[in-house]
Amino acid sequence: LDVYRPDQKTPIDNFFLAGSYTKQDYIDSMEGATLSGRLCAGKIVEEADNLAAAAAKAKQNNAQSQV
Repeated sequence: LDVYRPDQKTPIDNFFLAGSYTKQDYIDSMEGATLSGRLCAGKIVEEADNLAAAAAKAKQNNAQSQV
């Protein structure tokens, strides 16, 4: 059944999931939701450099479009 549960990092850029329904050890419980939030935060930290680069690129594109 776990094969159908989504991972915290999705295939969509900058889109992460947390909650008791995601892949984690304690299915549909408060402990599972808490663990999922921690796992999600870990995935975001792993992607921090990519997220910062994407934000800088978006800011640069926005500045150029206003010229």
